Amino acid sequence: MVEMKMKHRYRHAEGKRWIEIRIKSPQQLFDSRDPAPFWERDLDDDFVEYVVASAREFSISTPLKIVIHVEEKEHKELPKEAIREAIRSYLMYRIDVQRSELKSFVKRAQVFLVIGLLILISCLSIAQGMTLSHPPGWEGILRDGIVIFGWVSIWKPIELILFDWYPIYETLRFYKKLFQTEIDIRFASE
Repeated sequence: MVEMKMKHRYRHAEGKRWIEIRIKSPQQLFDSRDPAPFWERDLDDDFVEYVVASAREFSISTPLKIVIHVEEKEHKELPKEAIREAIRSYLMYRIDVQRSELKSFVKRAQVFLVIGLLILISCLSIAQGMTLSHPPGWEGILRDGIVIFGWVSIWKPIELILFDWYPIYETLRFYKKLFQTEIDIRFASE
């Protein structure tokens, strides 16, 4: 069997994995539909998706560097620092959005849990108060159905609390990591 060593598709230099992007002009980094000046615009969705997807290929502890190669020369109206600041501002905005979403999610899960527990307690009380004839017959089936309904009512809240919060939290962690990542912009003149 031939052993093949797979070359990693991301450059490794300076102790970091580089996420490299090549563009013709800095304007390609920004959403062209946004009428605000370039440094206040949203970033281009494809750019953000590529950077986030690339970052997710590594563990959260892997040091990264975003390197943007621009074919044009540096413009006075859109210098490196303005581009860097625009990217960082966007990432801070995404961090705030994820925090808000996580907070909202936790509140919703708590409300669902309270509702589920109230339904469970009500169902168990109703089932406990039912008198059954011997043999139980349809009353027994109804009683068991009420108990099952009560337990099923807390299924979703428990799922939310145990599992469903993590994808939001993980996305928040990646945005925080990207916010702290070094951003190197290299124009053609360099």
